[in-house]
Amino acid sequence: MVIDTNACEAYAGRVHRLRTQIVFADFTLASRHQTILAKIESLRQYFLTMARQAAATESSLPITTSSSSVGQPRFSYGVDLRPVSQLLKKPDPMRANASASLHYLSVGSVYSTKYFEQKTSMQVGNAQASGECTLQLWNEKKQFDPKLALSAQLDGSLLDVASHTRVGTDMINATLDASGKVGAASASAQVVMSADEQTFQAQGHVAALEGEAVLAFHLFGASVSVKGSGSLLSAGGDISYSHKNREWEMGAKLGFIAGLGLKVHVKY
Repeated sequence: MVIDTNACEAYAGRVHRLRTQIVFADFTLASRHQTILAKIESLRQYFLTMARQAAATESSLPITTSSSSVGQPRFSYGVDLRPVSQLLKKPDPMRANASASLHYLSVGSVYSTKYFEQKTSMQVGNAQASGECTLQLWNEKKQFDPKLALSAQLDGSLLDVASHTRVGTDMINATLDASGKVGAASASAQVVMSADEQTFQAQGHVAALEGEAVLAFHLFGASVSVKGSGSLLSAGGDISYSHKNREWEMGAKLGFIAGLGLKVHVKY
């Protein structure tokens, strides 16, 4: 049986509007009229009580929802050439950026009660790419001093799974956030070119399995969280070169097979 609390409250309002005070000279008619008014008020209270009880019951029942969707490719871009700044020789860079993403299939579910909440999401076939370019023509002294900066990021995975669990109230609770990827790959690159600086940095990472989990305890505004991360059958590396202020630096790093990490954060 489904009870519409809004409908019950509306019925109570309609019944209440039926109450009309009429003065009768005859004692019998006046007594009967007061009895009718009392019955109307009793009927009004019946609907209000039904609405309140239904609302209280609904708040204690678990809420379960689920959703699924087939994703569509998304593209976005932006260009800001700032022509006035260039004509006035201001050190404002011109900017251009673009991004694209695709989630082939998304599935999610939510289970919630007064003191417990569980959210789970899964995405199949994920790919994201973004890039940005800035070009500054003038320096602070309004001299022609071009500086070019490029950056790009690429991420992809076969399967993404994430979950959020919370137990407790808004003031005192414990949460667990976990996420994992199957067949994950990422790459990024940055380039800066000017008369005073030449920088290049590239990173790449692939993993058969990777994930992280954050366990946090919250107590009246203070919190303690423990974050763990790991990867299996992974490989990654980065290479960098920088020449700036008559100094240069270069480096490289490689990682292979597996990785583990742990971090503790306290806030009060």
